[in-house]
Amino acid sequence: MKSPAVAPGTEQRIFDAALAVFARKGRDGARLQEIADRAVINRALLHYYFRTKEQLYEAVFAHGCRQFMTGLSQSLQEEQGFEDSLRAFVYGYIDYIYEHQDMARLMLNECLCGGGALERHLTAALEAREGVPGLLLEERLRGAIAAGEIREVDLRHTLLTIVSACLFPFVALPTVRLFHSQAVQDFDRFVHERKSHIVDLLLGGLRPSEVRARTESPA
Repeated sequence: MKSPAVAPGTEQRIFDAALAVFARKGRDGARLQEIADRAVINRALLHYYFRTKEQLYEAVFAHGCRQFMTGLSQSLQEEQGFEDSLRAFVYGYIDYIYEHQDMARLMLNECLCGGGALERHLTAALEAREGVPGLLLEERLRGAIAAGEIREVDLRHTLLTIVSACLFPFVALPTVRLFHSQAVQDFDRFVHERKSHIVDLLLGGLRPSEVRARTESPA
């Protein structure tokens, strides 16, 4: 059977359309016809690329995970010092979520319905131990502890705290708006200030007590 003619950029349009539909309707609620309509292609061409909705979902999810991990890992690898690494992680994490809110919503929905796809991708990345942002930051944390830059902490709890602080404003936005009016009035500014606040708060809590005392004491 002759393959259908494929216009340049079609696959990316399919990915973009599928991500938007999956993020809003979930894997079970999404329909291939809606994805095809949004991508401005016919359903036969969509089937030419992806035989089933499950294949398309997995492909979109894998693409988003790679995009996120590659970008954030590159930012971390460019930094050497602990403070700069922490700042790169927090800023990079929040910037990605802010700029790719459909992907963030898709990951959240995946977690709420069991997290099978997310768990598979994270497990594979952790087993390969290459380019995983969390592992890179963990190495910087461990090095900072050894150098006396920060106090002894549970690294896994610390990483969960950092990720949670970055994610919360996006996954619980209605609640955030009740507590912080700027999230309603100027969300761009709120996000910018949120990044700086998280880094400052973390550094204050991670520094050894004697370092905090020197930092906080008046000149």
